[in-house]
Amino acid sequence: MTKTGKTLSALVLAFSTVLALPVNAGWFGDDEPLVVTVDTAYIDVYSGPGRGYPIFHALEKGERITLLKSRTQWIKVLTDKGTEGWIKRDAMLATIDATGTTPDFADSSRADAVDGSFELGAGFGGFGGADSTTLTLGYRFTRNLTIEARYAQQAGRFSDSEIIAGGITHQPFPDWWVSPYLGMGAGSIKIHPSATLVDTEDREDSVLQASVGAYVYLSRRFFLRLDYTNHYLLTTRENNDEVNEWRVGFNVFF
Repeated sequence: MTKTGKTLSALVLAFSTVLALPVNAGWFGDDEPLVVTVDTAYIDVYSGPGRGYPIFHALEKGERITLLKSRTQWIKVLTDKGTEGWIKRDAMLATIDATGTTPDFADSSRADAVDGSFELGAGFGGFGGADSTTLTLGYRFTRNLTIEARYAQQAGRFSDSEIIAGGITHQPFPDWWVSPYLGMGAGSIKIHPSATLVDTEDREDSVLQASVGAYVYLSRRFFLRLDYTNHYLLTTRENNDEVNEWRVGFNVFF
């Protein structure tokens, strides 16, 4: 096996190993969802995660609720009677758990790192000696897994290129302030050689991607993203190509 193949295989194995680990369920795990009891006169329940949604229900003191998921400063809850709605995160300070104490919730600065959130990002870096610019759009369908669409342009001395790809990232510890992740993806790359070269014909190849990186949370919705990606180009030539890329960027949840 070539050095390129060994590198890609090692990244794939690492990603598969992490996927096999138990996910960090936090408050909203399917196995042991967090159930709390209202410890104040009442808590307003909204029909959606925002002040613009109407209040349609009020939780009374002593009523039990199950936490389903979080979005920004809002938490979706389910009552024992089957009513679902959204309450303000601050209202959870007026609840108690089975031990009679207020639950220790995750840091609100990372409250958006939960299922049901979209994230938009832009990054800049180096792609095998060329300058690279990348735009990403992702959807976090669990607290740990995100599907992502990527578009990147590379400008180099001898050629320019662009990549369109899709992939998935696994973030085993989403509540950490510096939260590592692994990713895999696939797509296509279009290469436009410089007019000064003998071979100036454009070509399009398939590309496989394996990434390691980290989110650094700066606020509730804004974070720094660091990424190192191995690109494995499946060319029509005798040998396939390998290009490594580093990238620094910023992403925002919405």
